[in-house]
Amino acid sequence: MERYRMRRLLFASIILIALNSCQLPTALDDPALVSNLRFSPSAFDSFRRNTEIRYTLKAPATVSIFVSKKDSVGQEFLVKTLIENVNETKGTHSHTWLGDTNQGQFAPIGNYIGVVQIQHKRFEAAVLVFHF
Repeated sequence: MERYRMRRLLFASIILIALNSCQLPTALDDPALVSNLRFSPSAFDSFRRNTEIRYTLKAPATVSIFVSKKDSVGQEFLVKTLIENVNETKGTHSHTWLGDTNQGQFAPIGNYIGVVQIQHKRFEAAVLVFHF
């Protein structure tokens, strides 16, 4: 009888662990959570003006936005963090990038990637920085 109870308890524990590890689908599972992602303008001279990263959220989310660049071997590195773990509402949002780095210097000429990150999902837009 005791052996039967122990097996039942073990089985119930396994079921609880399995249920706790399951995740219900949310709006974050939808790849269309972020739409209309773009830089405006998509090419700019950071000595003379700035650009905005614009996007629309389908649902409220905790958002991080950063600008990165790939080096000559394709390794991505962080250039500028615009916002980090900010709760944003459903709707259209924009954040300004001055064309600077986290160290306060002008970003060199080149192609950059604007990343809107929600949990582990990345949504990307390209921007070109040039100098006259």
